[in-house]
Amino acid sequence: MGCKLQCRYLYSSVLKLSLLTIVFLALTMPIQAEIKFEEFSQSANINHSGQTYGASWGDFNGDGWPDLWVGNHDTKPSLYLNKQDGTFVDIADEVWSANPQVDTHGAAWADVDNDGDQDLIELVGGRINDDGSMCVGCGRNHFFINQNDKLVESAAAYGIDVSGLARSPLWLDVDNDGKLDLVVVNTRRQGGPPTAVYLQKNNRFVKSSEALKFKDERWSKSDKLRATFNNLMRFEFSTETSLINTHAHLESTQLANLSNGRFLDLVLFSSPTRIYALNNGEFEDITSVISLPKENGISDVAIADFNGDGKNDLYLMKGPFLEPDVIQTDANEIKGTLTGAGRNTPKAITFHSDGELDFLIHPTWLSLDKIFIGDDGRHPDARAFRLSPKDTSAIGAESGTLAKKSEGIAIYYNPESRVWTMQNYFRGQYADFIVRASQSIDQLKIIGFKKFKESGSDEVLIQAENKFVPKQLRAEAGESNACYSIVAGDFDNDMDIDLYMVCTGPVENLPNRLLENDGKGNFQLIAAAGGAAGSDLGRGDVAAIADYDKDGFLDIFITNGSDPSGPFVFDGSHQLFRNLGNDKHWLEIDLEGVKSNRDGIGAIVSVETAGIKQTREQRGGMHRIAQNHQRLHFGLGKYDKIERLTVNWPSGIVQQLKNVSANQILKIIEK
Repeated sequence: MGCKLQCRYLYSSVLKLSLLTIVFLALTMPIQAEIKFEEFSQSANINHSGQTYGASWGDFNGDGWPDLWVGNHDTKPSLYLNKQDGTFVDIADEVWSANPQVDTHGAAWADVDNDGDQDLIELVGGRINDDGSMCVGCGRNHFFINQNDKLVESAAAYGIDVSGLARSPLWLDVDNDGKLDLVVVNTRRQGGPPTAVYLQKNNRFVKSSEALKFKDERWSKSDKLRATFNNLMRFEFSTETSLINTHAHLESTQLANLSNGRFLDLVLFSSPTRIYALNNGEFEDITSVISLPKENGISDVAIADFNGDGKNDLYLMKGPFLEPDVIQTDANEIKGTLTGAGRNTPKAITFHSDGELDFLIHPTWLSLDKIFIGDDGRHPDARAFRLSPKDTSAIGAESGTLAKKSEGIAIYYNPESRVWTMQNYFRGQYADFIVRASQSIDQLKIIGFKKFKESGSDEVLIQAENKFVPKQLRAEAGESNACYSIVAGDFDNDMDIDLYMVCTGPVENLPNRLLENDGKGNFQLIAAAGGAAGSDLGRGDVAAIADYDKDGFLDIFITNGSDPSGPFVFDGSHQLFRNLGNDKHWLEIDLEGVKSNRDGIGAIVSVETAGIKQTREQRGGMHRIAQNHQRLHFGLGKYDKIERLTVNWPSGIVQQLKNVSANQILKIIEK
């Protein structure tokens, strides 16, 4: 009897422990889900590798099939025309003509002249000089009018061929006159101009920031007093202002309804972030009214309703940016990035090799006269150069003194220890490098920094009672990462919003991440990103989504040639991941404004089925330097019909449709 009781007790304890273990593993292990992708790049005839700075889905030829622009940074762009059979053809050479020797950044499609086809704005940061160096801030923005099957460069004619440190554009209709206006996001780093707003008047764009009461600058004393007052009104007895600050050079802007009004708000992600309501053709700064926690180091933001309560939430991506690192890829090669010196302490490496060394040093704007070799401090003739232990001009540490004095890179050899040294004495400038030796490299050491690790701590902010409250990410979903670009969409058509992120280290690429939503705003990490983990070559840049094959499931395009455009990005390929789908239903919507702007940017669309209401906002598809396809996508789960569909146009017109069949692409014209 005692044995039976004891055995029963032990059995019960083991059973409970096993159940607890199963529950723990279920909560902490990456899950296998219905979201499955396959890489389709080669099959789709997408095979470009090299530098990138964003990607933009649009419809160049107006056939209803998504086409794709990739600016490829300071090299020739790609324009992938959708052939409607799952493949693309790059037609850039046939339709595009502009200066390829510029530092191109984010781009955005929209029907700017209301003629029925999409035009393209492409922002520019710098210009490449004849000697291959970069003149930072000297480039002029591109604006291509879609005309007679060509992209005709028209920036000067429209008044937006301005120079500066431009990063990410946004089309919107500020004054609600049916014509699209433009926000040009500039980084204020390196003394660049602030972000500017341009109103479209008589087929030209007029800079109107001051007239519209728009500003991009540090908070003033009055801003802080206003924020303190608003905090007190919310019974928050804190003098801290609500500030979200971006990483250096990662400023961007999005449209989204954060104030829960009739119009979408403009969110300028900068340092600090500012939020503007659009009221009667003017901007009203409501940053201090929207209660956001204080966060720093933001690289990209996804805005969507994560928990199904009808209000927008935020996912803040906070991967580490421009960290030093060095890796040895094989016995004869090392790759690294050395960030600037702190308090005159250089980031440095030392290593031994008896062979000849081939150096490759970037970025392109790093002047060769800032690279000092040996005691004489001689400069290389090109970014790629060869040094040898037998080369007496490479001997001696005096180059370190010279580099420290004028800020630069020092490289020298010690014949006694047979050790090479490379130091970065720049205060703010990084240096990427590859060293390839004819004999093995060993005794590699790092000085002044630690090995890179994924230290980003992302934040989910759930909107509740007019506040944005941090929500803890569980298990692997909340682990440290190094991700920089994020897209939100219902990838499995189960009526909630999932997240996909592009990640990278400073020197070697890292697997991308896919988080599946349980419908309540809880996310779980999907193993191997459901098949879209990406390449281990290059530097992860951006993601942009579209249903490119029109099968009702969102596909993902990513680039792997991220700026800083070091030598590691040359092998970074464009990648297209096709969503394999499932048996769930869907609806996609194209909007055509009549009284509103033709793209319907600013419209709010909701669908209701079985008591479930989903909302999408026509924001033009933009997030940081990337554009998702403007076509609105709804996953419908098991439901094959929508009971009610409502479109709130920017003009104030409200349209309703009832009993709409699922599994179709529906075009709605404003009336």
